[in-house]
Amino acid sequence: MVVPLLLTGVAACGSDSGGGGDVTINFVWWGSDGRASLTKKAVELFQQRNPKIKVQTSFSAYQAYWEKLATQTAGGKPPDVLNVDSRYLAEYGGRNVLADLNSGAGKTISLADVNPELAATGVYQGKRYAVPWAQNTPAMIYDPAAFKAAGADPAKGLTWDQFADATQKVSAASGFSARGATDFGILDTTLEIWLRQQGKQFYTAEGKLGFTADDLRRYWQLTSRFRDSKGVSPADVTASYNTSPEQSPLGKKLTSSEFAYDNLLPAYQKANGKPLNVAPYPSAANGETGQYRRPAMFLSVSARSQQQEAAAKLVDFLINDPEVGKIVGTDRGLAPNLKVRAQLAAGATGNDKTLYDYEAALEPKLGAAPPVPPKGAGAIQKLLQRTYEEVAFGRMSIDDAVNRFMSEAQKGLS
Repeated sequence: MVVPLLLTGVAACGSDSGGGGDVTINFVWWGSDGRASLTKKAVELFQQRNPKIKVQTSFSAYQAYWEKLATQTAGGKPPDVLNVDSRYLAEYGGRNVLADLNSGAGKTISLADVNPELAATGVYQGKRYAVPWAQNTPAMIYDPAAFKAAGADPAKGLTWDQFADATQKVSAASGFSARGATDFGILDTTLEIWLRQQGKQFYTAEGKLGFTADDLRRYWQLTSRFRDSKGVSPADVTASYNTSPEQSPLGKKLTSSEFAYDNLLPAYQKANGKPLNVAPYPSAANGETGQYRRPAMFLSVSARSQQQEAAAKLVDFLINDPEVGKIVGTDRGLAPNLKVRAQLAAGATGNDKTLYDYEAALEPKLGAAPPVPPKGAGAIQKLLQRTYEEVAFGRMSIDDAVNRFMSEAQKGLS
């Protein structure tokens, strides 16, 4: 179902906190305890530089974040500054929860040093409802030793056929107790990349599905090929998939690779305990990767905030300040400000250097970002996962699953 939003008689967000023009704003985001620690350090620096602005912060895990935000918004008390995902940008922007940053206080947020294509991802129906907080790109995170033993090097690029062969060999090497990859049939991000390799999109600019039933059928036939060879995780492991690296099959050492976002490499490595690496997605036969310059997440200002100037000042600071770039590193992805990014890349080491080098090598192959997903995209992501699980458990044929998904998805977008 679509995240519920009920915009009735609103109470203001933000508040005066005393004399002398002091103000208080609320800032929320999703992520781990480690991310929260880094973000709070950045906020503390902002408050040192702006002593008349007090920032109250809170954070949640991804799913809990959206549930809480829906409740706050329905109650007329959305936070002043909030973290937004591309799946929900149209949902919240289209219902006037988010301020248009092309006007008013939002005009003070500088995007002069942000790649124009990346900056444009926060625009929906002509209004800039968000600005990118970081850049990442979809990637395969994998165990190099396991794939080397199978005679494959994902870092050099694999086709889907080569990846299928490699995952089966990786699985076989463990006696199939651990699989070569986490089953990717449940992932809307992987379907999107595969569609882009075919010259299609997940969503059209008009907010409709950009693919046909036959496209989805071919995709799930591909994933079934991996399942049949035991190259990917069994159904029960796939069904327990959690977007948190710590709770993912790769994080639990149940698989040797997983499709995710490149900036999650350190978290996966910490959970898995082995040296991991990032590689491009397997490519189509024509060499097309389908990958693009992606906003890892957005920062937005509430349209109902009574402290939009202070809120916009915080957003500008988080995006453009060099010291913030040093503090948060690559936790969310690469710094959106290109000058800050270049400074950080020059001194990067370890996993940070791996990520900077990976995206720099991939840069010439990155295509244009897709249109902003329409309202209901979050619900469709869950629908894709639920429907594919029925296929993985053998409770539904691919044809029946495709028909169900297409019917329910189209109703959800109508």
